Amino acid sequence: MRVLFVCSVSASHLIPMVPLAWALRAAGHDVRVACSADSAPGALATGLTVTLVGGDGDFAESHRRSVSETSEQHGHGGKDHLVNLFARSARDMMDGLFAVVDNWQPDAVVYEPVAFAAEVVAAARPVVTFRHLWGPDLLATTPGQWLRHRVHESLADEFHARGAAPADFHDRFVIDPCPQDLQHLGAGTAIPVRYVPVDRPGPVPPWLIGVSPADRICVTWGTFGDAMPNGHPFVRMLERLAGIGKEILLVVPPADLERLPQLPEAVRPVTGAPLHAVLPACSAILHHGGANTMLDAVSRGIPQLVVSDTFERSLNGERLAATGAGTHLTARQADGPAVERAVVDMLASPQWALRAEALRAQMASRPSPAEVASVLQDLSARKAALK
Repeated sequence: MRVLFVCSVSASHLIPMVPLAWALRAAGHDVRVACSADSAPGALATGLTVTLVGGDGDFAESHRRSVSETSEQHGHGGKDHLVNLFARSARDMMDGLFAVVDNWQPDAVVYEPVAFAAEVVAAARPVVTFRHLWGPDLLATTPGQWLRHRVHESLADEFHARGAAPADFHDRFVIDPCPQDLQHLGAGTAIPVRYVPVDRPGPVPPWLIGVSPADRICVTWGTFGDAMPNGHPFVRMLERLAGIGKEILLVVPPADLERLPQLPEAVRPVTGAPLHAVLPACSAILHHGGANTMLDAVSRGIPQLVVSDTFERSLNGERLAATGAGTHLTARQADGPAVERAVVDMLASPQWALRAEALRAQMASRPSPAEVASVLQDLSARKAALK
């Protein structure tokens, strides 16, 4: 079987799909990743075979500007610039993606939620497609539905050029890596899968191994934190966080570390080590609300404080808070006292750890990527009846 994975604007969107891709490879299937040049370095770091289907649209920088210029409070209104970004990315990938599909003829296409070029393929070609979520289903929300509808409108000529229309697209199957209590799904037949943490390769410091997590917490703000005025709120709170009596393991890229002022003695930077290898040494994590970070922490069963700066990250924080396994603050709410109160409460009250462990158990009970690989094989074998 040939399976094509499609990643559009960021390699982070590919990460939740990597365990399934490798499960298919381990079962003897031919797997390729179609992505733009923006995503290629991160995709190649996973060890998968990559085919470039788009140039470097500088999406990351454009997205950083859009985050800094748009308040999370606006939800979906006034976000035409996001529509334009995603539509432009899809157009850039379109010809290359159709060439791969038509020439390589995959039996299945697995794509992440904003790989909208793959939705044109789903409408125009007789191939079984699977939308693979990276966290809570953004497209099940009113803002997410609005975004998809507007992008499809912008791509109407691309649909028509290939003998299809936006109305011909339907969600068939949705591969879901979220525990049930964390998720609210949109359309499509759900295929649950266990989330398996994946990071870019890096060495694990020996001092992280075999230590008690009771005296440590983790802090990270992802890759887009520098888009916010003066950086993510955590940047300005390190001194205050250092005063709660725990060692702070600060997981940041080297470039971010270079821009920071002198760190308090209680803050220990960790660069290069995979986040999922750092988390077992921590009793809680404070982060920006990125889906991969959130699910990494869920898989380790530790409480989380999310301070979000975009709609998607707010969605993740809200869903997490609803489970009782974490707390959510927006960037506007996250002043020093509010963050300190949330952290102290998480560390002092056993309910947070108990609910985090319950969420971890839900995740662990889901089918493994190897089991889902067999499901994909069975469904793809019946593609003539499904399309």
